[in-house]
Amino acid sequence: MDQIPGPKFVVKKHPDFKRFYSSGVFGGHTPYEFKMIVYQEGYEDVTEGTVTGKEPPVILRELQAEITMSPEQAKALLSWLDRHIKAYEKQFGKIPAPPVTEEEPKRPPEGMYG
Repeated sequence: MDQIPGPKFVVKKHPDFKRFYSSGVFGGHTPYEFKMIVYQEGYEDVTEGTVTGKEPPVILRELQAEITMSPEQAKALLSWLDRHIKAYEKQFGKIPAPPVTEEEPKRPPEGMYG
């Protein structure tokens, strides 16, 4: 019996395809989906007072995109990231873990954006 060949994949960019640099991600999950909001941070306005330390800087957190995926796809993303991080560290050395700040929850989130 002849075997039917697998499907052929065609990959192309959507006309609205965008690239983002991400300073961070936050989000959460429901029983049905995982949501991640990708953001970029920077200083909103630099003044003489912020440069001299007389005024606190204003940090702008610009939300750039929301990504929603199934729990199965979220787990596949975790696996993909794990493989690529291990390959990176093998080639370039260990990536230092970011410091834990007071903003980060000390327990698992309870809601979508907890």
